[in-house]
Amino acid sequence: MKTNKQYIVLLSLGLLLINSEIKAQEINGDTIFVDSKTVVAVRFPSLPTNFYTNPPDAPYNLVSLPTGFTIIAKRKNTPTAELFVIENKRTHRFIIVNKKKADTKVFDYDFSTVKKLKERINQMDDREKRYNNAITAADKLYNEEKYEEAKMFYTTALEIYKRSWPKDQISKIKKQLKKQKRKKN
Repeated sequence: MKTNKQYIVLLSLGLLLINSEIKAQEINGDTIFVDSKTVVAVRFPSLPTNFYTNPPDAPYNLVSLPTGFTIIAKRKNTPTAELFVIENKRTHRFIIVNKKKADTKVFDYDFSTVKKLKERINQMDDREKRYNNAITAADKLYNEEKYEEAKMFYTTALEIYKRSWPKDQISKIKKQLKKQKRKKN
C-alpha cells in the first residue's frame, strides 16, 4: 500500500514539474500563417490575459477561445504583422504572415500540452534553417521596399543568431523609414 502512495506522490510531482515546464516557455518569433478563408486557432496551457497586433490596426480578426484565440485575415493580401500574446506572466511574440491559399478550413497552433509544445519546438529546432528562412523573407520584403515587414523578419533572424547582416539591414531600414517620413512632411 505504501508503494502505491509513493507512486502517486511521485506521479503528482512529475505532473507539476511538467506543467511548470510548459508555463516556463515563451514563444518568440514563431510564424503563424493565415488567410481570409481559414480560421486559425492558437491555444495555450492557460487563458491568455491579452493579445494584440503591431501595428494595432493590422487587418486581422482576433476572437477569444477558452484557452487561446482564433485569427482570420479580414481581407486578401493582408500585410505581415507582429502578434503579442500575454499568458500568465509570459509574453509570446509571433509573426503573422498571409498565406495565399490554405490547405484546410481550420488550422490549429496548439501549445497547450508538453507533448504538443515539444513537437512544435522540434519542428523549429533547426536554428540555421529558421534563420535562413527569416533572412530570405526579410531580403525579399526589403527588395520590394516593404521596410516595416522586412524589419520584423530581420529582428526575428537577429533573435535566432546575433549576426551582422540582420543588424546592418535593420539600420538601413531605419534610415529608409526616416527618409520616407521626411518626404511625406
